[in-house]
Amino acid sequence: MKCVDCGKGRMVMKRVRVPHEIRGVRFEVEDEARVCSHCGFITIPLAQADRHGRLVDETYRRLAGILTPEEIRQVRGRLKMSQREFAEYLGVGEASVKRWETGVLPDKSSSDLIRLKTDPEAARQNWIQLRSLLRQTGHADMRPRKPARRVSPRPGVSGPRRGAASRGRS
Repeated sequence: MKCVDCGKGRMVMKRVRVPHEIRGVRFEVEDEARVCSHCGFITIPLAQADRHGRLVDETYRRLAGILTPEEIRQVRGRLKMSQREFAEYLGVGEASVKRWETGVLPDKSSSDLIRLKTDPEAARQNWIQLRSLLRQTGHADMRPRKPARRVSPRPGVSGPRRGAASRGRS
């Protein structure tokens, strides 16, 4: 088979490192591919495309720290939540959870959100990091603030105080 890129070399099956870039992350995966003997052009045979795509997806997820569909299903299962309940708990749309569980790549922030809301150790590590950042900025007091209580101007009366002028008297 002649090279589809340069037209000069022969395409030969070899085990090579195939370069990829996803969302700005560059990496290589080792796989069987057709390589041009003249220019080095690399192509994955159609019969191997699905398997290669899964390999690329797994490698990227591992490098970027993004949960796999199986991990997301397992987390939701441990919480005994439906996709709808899990979506509400996370504050995302149900369609997002469905997509993530069927293989659509979530962004890093969504993956981090799932970890923070479902993994006590991830939440603890986040707390440690946040506390350190706040100490560096002089906000070391991390006790929860009590919400301001609304105090009535007169005992037993709620709402704004109504004076004589507001009752129509002058």
